[in-house]
Amino acid sequence: MQIALLSRVGEVKDAHIQFCEHHGVELIHGTSISELYTKFTNTLLSGFIIDVPIVLKATGVEKSLLQSMEGIFPYLRTNWSHDTGFRALFYESNQSSDENLLEFLKKCRNFKPRALRNDRREAKTFNVLSWPIDGAPQDAQRAYTVDISSGGLCIATCEPPPPASILQVTLKELDERPFKVLVRWKLEWGVAMRPPGFGGSFLDLDDYQMKMLAVALM
Repeated sequence: MQIALLSRVGEVKDAHIQFCEHHGVELIHGTSISELYTKFTNTLLSGFIIDVPIVLKATGVEKSLLQSMEGIFPYLRTNWSHDTGFRALFYESNQSSDENLLEFLKKCRNFKPRALRNDRREAKTFNVLSWPIDGAPQDAQRAYTVDISSGGLCIATCEPPPPASILQVTLKELDERPFKVLVRWKLEWGVAMRPPGFGGSFLDLDDYQMKMLAVALM
């Protein structure tokens, strides 16, 4: 199993490698998000770990790439220091950092490895109506897109649906026909310094819908 590590070099990198190798995991290292995309676009990955200072130094484009990655792969943000060791920023759990790291590795083992996306998301804003696959359009929730690609989209909303749920989503300025979207991740209100919402991938696109997405990305 291969996991990408985005971190500073030196003790930080060595500590991550030592922990992961002890648990049978191979780490592919990069010092920036751009470097990861440049060197390892076609490498199959089961997840990624990102050192928090790397996020703080990231450019706007890199943060967009990171958001796309977090919508697809299992991921964990960590902070390491010589004095305190690991701090695993895993908001779904109150366990210790080592326990969180092991829980993260477990998720990675259950994830089908895939390469980094080649279709970068574009910052496009569409008014959105979304409702559960087994629901009704009249119960649709109003929201808007943060970005969109030929493979998926990120939607800003204070009431994100749970991961693995399937939605019908219409982009009002594009077409009235709904897209089927699988929710990959969600971000609750107040968890991070960015808009709450969710990321999803398109399912069962027909030729007409692919043409509409091509128009949206122009």
